[in-house]
Amino acid sequence: MHNNKLWNGNFLLLCFSNFFMFTSFYMLLPTLPVYLVEHLEGTERQVGLIIAFFTTAQIFARPLAGKWLDEIGRKKIFLYARIAFFVLMFLYLNIPGLLLFFLLRFIHGFSFGIATTASGTIAADIVPSELRAEGMGYYGAFVSLALVIGPSLGLWIVNSGNFNILFIFCCILGGISAFLGNLIKVDDHTQKKGGDQKRSLIEKLIEPKVILICIVSVMILSVYGGIVSFISLYAKELKMVEASGYFFTVYSLVLLVIRPITGKISDKYGAYFVIYPGMLLCIVGTVVLSQSNTLTIFLLSAFLISLGLGSIQPSLQALVIEAVPAERRGAATATYHMSVDLGIAGGAFVLGIIANYIGYSGMFLSSSLFVFVGLIFYGLYQFRQVKIRNERLHQDTKNSSTL
Repeated sequence: MHNNKLWNGNFLLLCFSNFFMFTSFYMLLPTLPVYLVEHLEGTERQVGLIIAFFTTAQIFARPLAGKWLDEIGRKKIFLYARIAFFVLMFLYLNIPGLLLFFLLRFIHGFSFGIATTASGTIAADIVPSELRAEGMGYYGAFVSLALVIGPSLGLWIVNSGNFNILFIFCCILGGISAFLGNLIKVDDHTQKKGGDQKRSLIEKLIEPKVILICIVSVMILSVYGGIVSFISLYAKELKMVEASGYFFTVYSLVLLVIRPITGKISDKYGAYFVIYPGMLLCIVGTVVLSQSNTLTIFLLSAFLISLGLGSIQPSLQALVIEAVPAERRGAATATYHMSVDLGIAGGAFVLGIIANYIGYSGMFLSSSLFVFVGLIFYGLYQFRQVKIRNERLHQDTKNSSTL
């Protein structure tokens, strides 16, 4: 559904549908570990599996979602995944044991992976091309708002009531998300029958044109993977136990504000205008984090890292969308979201190994190297784009002189 204005009904419905689904998701992040230990008699070692099963399922779901979105249609896949997310939330009520709990986490993660890939693809379709980075920035800001509200709301409900009330509330939010999603009107940029036959199965699932951008994304998001996994332990080591909560509050609020602003700058002056400074801010932020010895410095690092990541992500997502025709946006968006998942999970795994050898301070300092590698790959991507443009210009000039 084409509209030259960013703030049209479809965009608002999509953003609020996403907000309610992500709020439901974020409410479970700090509360499910407690549920696992206190109600399912799990161990602290099994707590990590809550995220592991969910994230693994997302990674498996992304490429399939991209293929289905391009072949079956945006609205159908989007709505089916939203309804599945809503229905699966009911199953958390009085779940009988650990095995079924982890199976549910995997299936729920699969539905979430499809739902988020679908919403990202629809966002790419309905945001005007000239406002793409700004639009993706606002789209991401609604997710950041859910991150600000969700965890605190989830903990408040658990402390005030019980887990069944939490799960029912999450169901309600999931239902609202599906209802709003059903109201969205979107054109299905499906491929013509037989139009994709020349592609291999891998090319149908993963978009080759966006691989370089996605490598940049993996490198950048590895920093966030290290933060989300180890910041609480690092704060405890620094004898600032409550600081990790403040860290995420600062981080989320900065994301909420900066994403639309840098998106607008990216649309006006070009993606490189915000990506390069964003990467430098990430490098400085991780160095500051590694040297934190007071709460002020600790929170300053949250501000700098969030400023950097918030600048980079909408522009990278806009580059992914611009790199492919409309009928391949599903595969491209899926490939990008896979890079986010792999960056967070891979970063947590690799940085965890590094932390065992050189400690948390050294680990966060070394994470700046991941950003530096991302900087190199983005430079390679930009060099390749300039070369392609020059070749096209040369070919057009040659054709004109021949005529």
